[in-house]
This record gives sequence, structure tokens and C-alpha cells, in this order.
Amino acid sequence: MNARQALHQANLAKWAALFHEQKESGLSVKEWCSQNDISQHAFYYWKHLAKEAYVRSIIPEIVPLPMNDPLPDPQSSSLESRDSYNSSETTTSEAPDPSVSDAVSLSTDDVQIRFSASASDDLILRVIKAVRYA
Repeated sequence: MNARQALHQANLAKWAALFHEQKESGLSVKEWCSQNDISQHAFYYWKHLAKEAYVRSIIPEIVPLPMNDPLPDPQSSSLESRDSYNSSETTTSEAPDPSVSDAVSLSTDDVQIRFSASASDDLILRVIKAVRYA
């Protein structure tokens, strides 16, 4: 950690204590800031930064997967494809499409996103961020 990052972390810790103090006071943010000679803008600015830092600390970093490694069989994983989600999509009983054999597929309970092997890292990252914050 460089000096700038250390200073930022120290400021976040200081503001976290101030946020706690404001909450415990029972006063509104406006009243508390006025009594403590702190601008509301600074209060909300640092609260936003603290929330972002917290989110980054609990959401794992995206790790690029090498495309030359075989992908796991979606039928054996807990994140299996949802063929019934859209009946017009290819079912697992049909022959796999060779153009998507190197595809990357991300699934949750109700959403499946498939990228071709030629999809750029930037595109995949933008889609993941959009879905994560949706």
C-alpha cells in the first residue's frame, strides 16, 4: 500500500467513526453537521466513498479465465443452463453448436449470459458490472 492509499484508508476510518457518532447522536445529518462544523457535502461525499470501499471489499475481483482451458460441463455444475427459460434456445439434447464451443457462460437462477471466445475482456467486464448493479 502506498502513502496515498494509506492516507485514504485513514480518512475512511476517521469518517466511519464520524458516521457512527452521527447515527448514535439521534440528530439529523443536517443538525449533526451544523453542530460539528462539518459540511453536509463532505459528510455525504465520504459516506459514498466508504460505501464503495465496503462493496469492493466484499465483492471478489474478477479473475480472467484462460480461454485455452476446457470449460466445465454445465450439466454437472450447480449453475446449470436454464433451457426452459426460453424455449427457442438450443436444448441440451441437440448437438452443440461448434461456433459456441469455446463460449463462456455465466448463470444465476433466472439469467444466463453467454459470450463467444472472441468477446473482448472489456465487453465481458462491462456486462458483468451492469448485471451486478442492476
